[in-house]
Amino acid sequence: MRPIFVIAVLISTAAATPVPAANGLDCPTSLTVQAQPDAPGGWSPYPGRDSHSFAGISIIEGDRTSQMTSAAPATLAPDREVRRGRSIVQVWEFSASRRENVFLVCRYRNTQATLAADLPRQIRRCTLTLETDIRGAVLDDPKTLPQLDCR
Repeated sequence: MRPIFVIAVLISTAAATPVPAANGLDCPTSLTVQAQPDAPGGWSPYPGRDSHSFAGISIIEGDRTSQMTSAAPATLAPDREVRRGRSIVQVWEFSASRRENVFLVCRYRNTQATLAADLPRQIRRCTLTLETDIRGAVLDDPKTLPQLDCR
């Protein structure tokens, strides 16, 4: 059981350190999750490690600790959304004088586990590009990962 605790601590430590992009903040392209199954009587649980690819983001306003435990966090809708060929580009704009904390939540495929980091005040815009089908619906399993640019 001790190695699992060490791995969980390492994953939590990695989650607390945002990944700086060249000009801003970026989500890791994948997330490794340590799974500890609940076993019914007569069964023995064995932990597993699963890797999940980046799926998208949420941008939330307010105190990160309280918002992440809230049933209804203050998620910000994109300020605009533009369809470009086989993709949708979502854009969030932030003023220099914002009073509330704003933070980025990185979401990953096939897991409820997320990573969150406060958005530095010098970041004025986040753009997320998602792959779509011919009708404009975002693909569940795209060929290319969503592209995030916060600066």
